[in-house]
Amino acid sequence: MFLVTYEISGDKISGPHIEPVPDELEDERNDRATHEAIWKYFAAIIPGERRGFVSGFSIFTDGIGNHLAAVSPTFLDDEQWTLYVDILDSDSYYDLTYTLIHEQGHLLTLNAEQVPPSKAIFKFPDNKTVYKQEVAACPQYFTGEGCSHPDSYINQFFDRFWTYFYAEWQQIDLEEDEDTRELLLRDFYRVYQDQFLSDYAATNPAEDIAESWAFFVLSPKPELNSIANEKILFFYEYPELVELRTQILNQVCTEFPQ
Repeated sequence: MFLVTYEISGDKISGPHIEPVPDELEDERNDRATHEAIWKYFAAIIPGERRGFVSGFSIFTDGIGNHLAAVSPTFLDDEQWTLYVDILDSDSYYDLTYTLIHEQGHLLTLNAEQVPPSKAIFKFPDNKTVYKQEVAACPQYFTGEGCSHPDSYINQFFDRFWTYFYAEWQQIDLEEDEDTRELLLRDFYRVYQDQFLSDYAATNPAEDIAESWAFFVLSPKPELNSIANEKILFFYEYPELVELRTQILNQVCTEFPQ
């Protein structure tokens, strides 16, 4: 349930759009101070040039203990993004920090410079024929929203770590019943557990690279003794990402509540 949505202007939130909510969520919807604190923390730990395309910030809730945060392209512009944070799950700065960095992994690897969004899918999001045509026309990894550039982070990651079992995963992804699909994904993770840093990483390549990014930023450099650790070491091959890691860690150490 969406509670309030803000526009982003530089490092600040403004112009809130207030949603009607049940009485028990009015306090959370109206808690501008907490909304400000969450956004300011994200803006503080992620350099401005790495989030310039984030033009919206939304406070929502799907209940305690479910999704803490998410990102997605905006409804009006497929090159702009919105950050969503569940206010009921945001009180732990340990969890919030990890999750915001995970979401930054999506922004890093799925933005329009890395994955040009498909105009056809943006225009006809529910048209399966259009979707299949766009997938067929893409010689690289297709993220669901667009065809990744050959040298994009996610395409390089996909080519190295997902081609072996991607066809198997695709069969699971075709399952329309959500509960059945979740069970199949659990089995998929159990078979390939040594190749993933978490069970959530096995959801799809985009979640895998975002989880690997969060481990890269927040964990010491590992030994090359597993495919899972190789996914962390993947980011060390890019000097600009090593620099970004340092920037984020420095800001986390500065901003993290004591």
